[in-house]
Amino acid sequence: MYHIADLNDIISTQQLYNLRKFIKNMKWNYKIPGGFLTNSPQRKVNTFGDGKFIDDNGNLKGHGWSDTFWTSKQTQNNVSLQTKTAELPASLISIIPKLRTYLRKLQPNNTINLHSFNIAVCNNYTDPYMNIAPHTDDNFWYPKEVNNRPLFISLSFYLDGTPIKDEYYSRFQIKINDKWIDIKLNDNSVLFMNSDIYHRVLKHKKNTYKYFKPRINITLRSTYPININPLLHNICIANHTRYYRNPYCIISDNSIDKSKINDLLDKYNIFCKNNQYDFIFHKYLKNHNNKAFFINLYYKLCYQNNIIPYKNIKNNIVSESLMYVCYYLISL
Repeated sequence: MYHIADLNDIISTQQLYNLRKFIKNMKWNYKIPGGFLTNSPQRKVNTFGDGKFIDDNGNLKGHGWSDTFWTSKQTQNNVSLQTKTAELPASLISIIPKLRTYLRKLQPNNTINLHSFNIAVCNNYTDPYMNIAPHTDDNFWYPKEVNNRPLFISLSFYLDGTPIKDEYYSRFQIKINDKWIDIKLNDNSVLFMNSDIYHRVLKHKKNTYKYFKPRINITLRSTYPININPLLHNICIANHTRYYRNPYCIISDNSIDKSKINDLLDKYNIFCKNNQYDFIFHKYLKNHNNKAFFINLYYKLCYQNNIIPYKNIKNNIVSESLMYVCYYLISL
């Protein structure tokens, strides 16, 4: 399922003005090291959402994670990367209940709840060569909310003016029946789309570079409710902060070769320098290598709180994530 609407038909004029004002003044991150630390998003990025939910009156409530953790490098899962989260901005919080109401009417077969669309992933295409490779967004940490499939809400903005012809708009495409089709995302458009549909953004054709207009995209995504699945709730936030926000520090148990630690620090600190952030540092944590202990403690605490534990603990679910989830479960 995919459906395009106009934000002017869903939210108030004041809400749209506040949102565009916030976006215009947003800080952007460029070339955050990802994967093997040799690649990075080919666009400017940011993300908001610490796990709190938005009630139907547009209030941010519930438990939020102040920090999240992920593997520092695809081949270095024995070193964790710590990242600070950021709450959703007021301009987004205020419109999310209206977007949920619109979607409920559009798709009655849904399990939309107060944790739906509590993450904002932001992309800024400031140059005609910026792109996103073909992908889906149906990772295991996203709940299935519409027709038993995950779904996202994508908002598009042309703050510097719209292209003069349709063929000069952002080259956003989706794959339907094994065929790529063009989807025009106009200024103030909102796209509701199941996340398991392949999609991409192509570079502009060279002969259209001079007609390029920057486009900002904000994609709203959902976490599992924390009372249903606290680990996947945490991991969903962690994945986004890892790849879209500035790093804070790396963590190990001090058994890693110093040259590997220094290489990680160098790679991340190049990004920090280029984006005007404080340099990250290496933090020693005694319990970093006790992942098995925290897995067992997580299972025990889930059963004590009548929660079904998530048991497919992959490498990107690091000790510190389990630790923080255990702290949360102990506080219940």
